[in-house]
Amino acid sequence: MKVHASALTLLHWLAQRESASVSEMTASGLMSSREASDVVRYAMRNGAAERINTGASARGTARYRSTGVPLPEPRTSPAGASFDGLLSAWGITQEPPELPAVRTRVYQIEDNGQDNRGANRLVKPKLNG
Repeated sequence: MKVHASALTLLHWLAQRESASVSEMTASGLMSSREASDVVRYAMRNGAAERINTGASARGTARYRSTGVPLPEPRTSPAGASFDGLLSAWGITQEPPELPAVRTRVYQIEDNGQDNRGANRLVKPKLNG
């Protein structure tokens, strides 16, 4: 997200100029050299900036300009891995089936409040169902 916001700032700054190098971006106080390099790469990947080299400057410092292409909106949440397509392709249900329970037993420990000898004893199980 920070790179996206910095790229918007940089593209606005570049729109006011014909072209600029990373050192000029840094000298303007816009951002650090490392951040400017990262932001320029991000903008180039998304087509919002391009590298221009003409004549003698092709061997020197690279210059960049804004293409006018807007940056895509950043993702609001990270895309998690989803196996829903595979599960449905293999015929596996996404909700587990509810299986009926025929008989259940509930055990309850009875506390008489007496001393520890024989105070806790197992009570006869109750059958449910």
